[in-house]
Amino acid sequence: MGVNAPTLMWDGDLAGVVRRQAFRQLLATGNPVSGEDLAAAIGLSSDKVARVLEELNTAGRIRRDETGRVIGSAGLSVVPERHQIDMEGRRFWTWCAYDILGIFGALGATGTAVSRSPATAASMTLRFRNGRPETAGIVLFRPSDAYAACCTSIYDEWCPNSNFFEDAESARVWSESHDLEGRILRLDVASELATSDWLPVTRTPLRRSEGSGGRQEPMS
Repeated sequence: MGVNAPTLMWDGDLAGVVRRQAFRQLLATGNPVSGEDLAAAIGLSSDKVARVLEELNTAGRIRRDETGRVIGSAGLSVVPERHQIDMEGRRFWTWCAYDILGIFGALGATGTAVSRSPATAASMTLRFRNGRPETAGIVLFRPSDAYAACCTSIYDEWCPNSNFFEDAESARVWSESHDLEGRILRLDVASELATSDWLPVTRTPLRRSEGSGGRQEPMS
């Protein structure tokens, strides 16, 4: 399951390239990654990558430790976080429940995830096989794309509100009590949606043709 990504092509979206490369190196090594290592992998100067990392950190798109090394990117963390995942015998963490579905799905991984319902504080264990959730009954509340677009920090604002619930009614009551707009999704539907969002993170992107558009994904 380890990722040894080749040097990335990029089409002007340097922030996206840095974030994707950070995700891949975190996944491959299970350890924090320095800006210098990211710069070498991408083929750009350390100063330029350092500026991008600062912007991504402010926007809550990556997480760094006290030394400035990246410890989380695109929802994947190598230090304890809100949700725990065990994939193919390796342990990681994620920032939100939607991250779990996207990471398992895009990697086609088998394993488990442990999360907690914000409605009842009950612990929930989800099982995955070949990237697909096998646990029945649990639903995902996913905040709206419009809410994501208004967030100053994805990590601090959007991620804490993307959660699993025991059932749709619990998700509805909780989201309404927090005045949140979004969708309550079955796991199979949410898994398909999240997988499509994370596939570009786990696969080497093609250079986008001039004039083509790109969806700004509300993912971690």
